[in-house]
This record gives sequence, C-alpha cells and structure tokens, in this order.
Amino acid sequence: MIFRSLKKLANKGVDVFEKLASHLELSVKAAELVEQELDVARELNEVESLTAQVIALEKRGDELAAEITSLLTRSALPLTMHSEFGRLLDMVDDVLDELYFIASEISRGRRCGLHHNNRVKEVYRELAAMSSIARLAVQKLHELTKLAFKDVDKAGALSVEIDAYEDRVDEMRNSIMNRIYECRNELDTISLFHLIEITRAIDRVVDTCKDVAHTVLSIVTSVLG
Repeated sequence: MIFRSLKKLANKGVDVFEKLASHLELSVKAAELVEQELDVARELNEVESLTAQVIALEKRGDELAAEITSLLTRSALPLTMHSEFGRLLDMVDDVLDELYFIASEISRGRRCGLHHNNRVKEVYRELAAMSSIARLAVQKLHELTKLAFKDVDKAGALSVEIDAYEDRVDEMRNSIMNRIYECRNELDTISLFHLIEITRAIDRVVDTCKDVAHTVLSIVTSVLG
C-alpha cells in the first residue's frame, strides 16, 4: 500500500515536471534570442523581430503556467508538496519573465539609439558574454528538470554545473557594474539605467536557475526517499 502510494505520488510529480520542462524549453529559446539581440551589429528591424519572438514565447509560457496550475489543482499531491510545486512554478515562470524584460529593454535601447555610444557598445559585448552563460544555465536546468525523476545522480551533477555558472555570472556582473560606473561620465542617465537594469536582470535569470535546480532536487529526494 505504501509502495503504491509513493509510486502514484512519483507519477504525479513526473507529470508536473514534464510540463515544467516544456516551460523551460521556451526559456532556452528566449535566452538564445536575447543573446542574439545583444549583437550591436544587428539592424533595428532584426532586433524588433527577435523581441517579438520572445514576447510570443512569454505568452505561451503564461498558457503553460495556467495548465500546470490546473494540473496541480486536480492532483492528489499532499498539501505541503502542492505548495512546493506552486513555488517551483513561480520561479520557472520568473526565468521567462526576466528574459522577456531583457529582450524588451534591449529593443527600447536600440530604438533610442543608445548603442551608438561606444561605451554602450563595449558593455553590450560584455553583456552578450554574460548572456551566453545564462543561456547555458537555462539549458542545463531544462535538462535537469527532464530527467530529475529518472536519474537523480545526473540531475545532481547538472545542479553543480548550474551553481558554477551562477558563480561565474556573479563575477561578470561585478565586472560589468564596475565598468559602467567607471565610464559614467560618458553615459547619459538613460544609458546608465538601461545597462544596469540589463546586467541585474541577466544575473537574476541565473540566480533563479540555481534556486529552481535546488528546489527540483529537494522535491525529487522527498518523493523518492
């Protein structure tokens, strides 16, 4: 009886995780598009097209989040685990929301011509490198969520990789913030705000990936024992 109950609970968890993995797949695509947007060589119409694609992904993410919420409502998960899955969904949704914000902010900056300032171009190149690490973190999180119930050891190894990416992004964030402040006299107020907001948002993406990875492992461990 206990074994059947645990198996049923694990199956419910797998169902939710499959949906969460689908949501994270949208974030992987959005992260790739954001990285492309940070290429200052791209024309404005290209940037606008990339932003539109991220917006579409974010809307699909909202639909998936509603589906997951419905799945949780109909599930027989214990109340404490239901709450944990709800928190996990919020964090997964936050990843895509941050990428949506970054894409929109880049688009606004390009429309204002902020990229014509050489200092902004320099910071954009550093942000592109930071964004590439964020993309890798999202990709690893997607992999982790897909196989968490199948291979806990592999999921644990992926979590360690995400932790390493988070450390690297922290270093990059500090370096970029230092550069922004050092060249503050060559940047107008809008440019300063623009660059700082993008830097912090990319950092939040990876921070959230780390938190999601740890929460996923916590849930899987509690379910599988």
